Amino acid sequence: MNPIAPLLFCGLVVAVLPAAQTLPAESDPWVVPARAAARRNPVAVNETSIALGKAAYAKHCLSCHGARGKGDGRAARKLSKPPGDLSEPKMWEQSDGALLWKLTEGHRPMPTFKDLMSDEERWPVINFVRTLVPKPPASTPTKEGKKP
Repeated sequence: MNPIAPLLFCGLVVAVLPAAQTLPAESDPWVVPARAAARRNPVAVNETSIALGKAAYAKHCLSCHGARGKGDGRAARKLSKPPGDLSEPKMWEQSDGALLWKLTEGHRPMPTFKDLMSDEERWPVINFVRTLVPKPPASTPTKEGKKP
């Protein structure tokens, strides 16, 4: 074996590692722990909680996610990857607990809001974000009683 081969391999690894750390979001999944996803929202969904959530959203989220949650806020274009689109129906596939965990923990380039807002301030944000996209209709059971 050529004695230079191991050195070339190490050089290749060193050259590729930095690029691997900046891969697109698909290679960096945002996995929510099951326990966090199972948390129930203790804040009732009503006009008051939605208004509180909207105010907190305007203060902390609007600049990146935009007024309608589409990820088109004025600061979004400066980020290393685009903010998530909070107005997509797939948002309903995530529990309130999962959304709270994501808001709390952050995920680059989104910062953590653990120290910027309390749980009592974050839960209403979840209630407001839910208003950005209508809840999809529940699928109706077939004759066999199964959902399609």
